[in-house]
Amino acid sequence: MADDKARAELRFTKPVIAGVVTTVGGKQVSFAEAAEGYGLSPAEAARLQTAVGLDRRQVVEGDQTTVDLCLASARHLLDGLAIDPRQIAALLLVTQSPDYAAPSSATTLQAKLGLPVTSMAFDIRLGCSGFVYGLSVAYSLVEAGLQRVLLCVGDVASRFVDSHDHSIAPIMGDAGSAVLVERRESESFFQLYSDGSGARALMIPNSGMRNLPEDEGKPALMQMDGAAVFNFTLQRVPGMINDILAYSRHGIDDIDLFVLHQPNKYILRNLQKRLKISEEKIPMATQSVYGNQNSASIPGTISGFLSEPYGRGKVRSLFAGFGIGLSWGACVVETDSIFAPPPIVGLKGQ
Repeated sequence: MADDKARAELRFTKPVIAGVVTTVGGKQVSFAEAAEGYGLSPAEAARLQTAVGLDRRQVVEGDQTTVDLCLASARHLLDGLAIDPRQIAALLLVTQSPDYAAPSSATTLQAKLGLPVTSMAFDIRLGCSGFVYGLSVAYSLVEAGLQRVLLCVGDVASRFVDSHDHSIAPIMGDAGSAVLVERRESESFFQLYSDGSGARALMIPNSGMRNLPEDEGKPALMQMDGAAVFNFTLQRVPGMINDILAYSRHGIDDIDLFVLHQPNKYILRNLQKRLKISEEKIPMATQSVYGNQNSASIPGTISGFLSEPYGRGKVRSLFAGFGIGLSWGACVVETDSIFAPPPIVGLKGQ
């Protein structure tokens, strides 16, 4: 019997990525130096460091926010591409850590960047899958007729976790990326998924209008069921990657780089082995150097480790994001000599 389920599958022929810039928090935190504050013995810290690939991470200082990080990235991106902000028709901001619950932080960015009042700007509240979801919306707007769309993604995750919780605090880093999508001929493919029945696996209770009774009076900090997240990843992501390859009519050998969300090396190593992807095609070091950058981890990996190949010539990429929601998505896109400088570390003169 034919599969009659609705599917969020998208194919585009007009949009391309023209550039990617990422700004990371300016404060470096070493796991080895912070381990005692997590209540870990030296032996426990060593085991966790080896298993997950923990080393260091970059976090913001003071009251710096996602908007500040994305603003720095967007300014550098537009300058590097010699794009007048008045040529941007839409600005999308994907974040779980906006400046305020209201108004939209995208409109704050729109004003600070000098985009025209004839541009559209809005927030998208997603995390680990947010770059792929946001990119699909940016591509949709360009496919529909807009010439240039600015996609900003990121979080200051260090500010919504318990600094003493060794299961989640040493993982999280802060980053904000800006990506310019513009109108040129290119074929790309997207598949997007969601399963809200697993929402409690990664959640910030007591953080909105519906407070759960068991969380009343507690601070609004992220809680994670590590086993549930790990099982979800191994159950859903390999099949998703095989499906997007089939939908785009490509094989693993046709893809130059598999740039996946970077939760930790252990998860990525498991995915790499299950999918039989050669190590040189799937970067895994982002979380160990910068921390888990949430929705910015895919562009953050491009900025942090793949600046040279993306800036040098044509690259066929498979991007995949997965996590909080539960939400996951993948795409196959092609780029050609994009503006992709190394990350900006810290905010100066903001």
